[in-house]
Amino acid sequence: MIITVLQSFAADWARLHAGEAADAALTHWAGQDPRLAGFGSVTELVGELDRADAEGDYATSDVLLHALMSVAGTGGSSSRVAAQLVAARMVPAAGRIVGQLLTAARRCGRAVTVADAHTTVAGCLWEQVRTFPLGRHHRIAANLAAEVLAQSLRTHDCHPRCTGRAIPVDPTELDCPDTSDWQASEELVRLLSWAVTALYLSRAQSDLLLARWAADSAPVPTRVLGEQWGLAPRTIARRCMQAERALAAAVQQAGVS
Repeated sequence: MIITVLQSFAADWARLHAGEAADAALTHWAGQDPRLAGFGSVTELVGELDRADAEGDYATSDVLLHALMSVAGTGGSSSRVAAQLVAARMVPAAGRIVGQLLTAARRCGRAVTVADAHTTVAGCLWEQVRTFPLGRHHRIAANLAAEVLAQSLRTHDCHPRCTGRAIPVDPTELDCPDTSDWQASEELVRLLSWAVTALYLSRAQSDLLLARWAADSAPVPTRVLGEQWGLAPRTIARRCMQAERALAAAVQQAGVS
């Protein structure tokens, strides 16, 4: 079986994690960033990240990912291990970005193969992990994925609108956002975070609803989501309906306004 460049991130990290290199690196990380000092081993750190992801504990996930990327940008062998850990955790999201890149390339008339897309996204992911703007402290994984997608699109000269969603790739292209839109988006994130933490929704359902409703003022078409997620539009529509019903029931039961 051929292992893609993206899959090699996960394989390389698994080898490091199985040996002593990762725990040795953690000693250096703890000295560089106190947020990583409370873990006796990398296994404990990874376990806490897994727990945060499973329970929708975005605050903990953001703190730990930000700390790891702070270390990843410092240089040296221990920083490379931190970058490998973050890159390995981003492989599922990067796989979806490959699909978005291929869709955009096709719509823009660019000749991009699956292998090209994997190589591009892997390179962009590694670069973004090592150079992530540390002024950002919230929604780290989502922001990282957005930066990887934007850079991947630029690499192949694909306009972001070709993905089916407008993704700004240059700060000068950004319009001043409507305040009410930002408030609504933040309210949605908080509501979904609560629903996942309270076990009313799964993390996958939360991610799907964010993708469906967090962009612009209208829902993203199920056809577009299907292309991005690699699922049939009918499947996306059914899952969206199930997640929306579960969220509505949760809100009604808990009396959330």
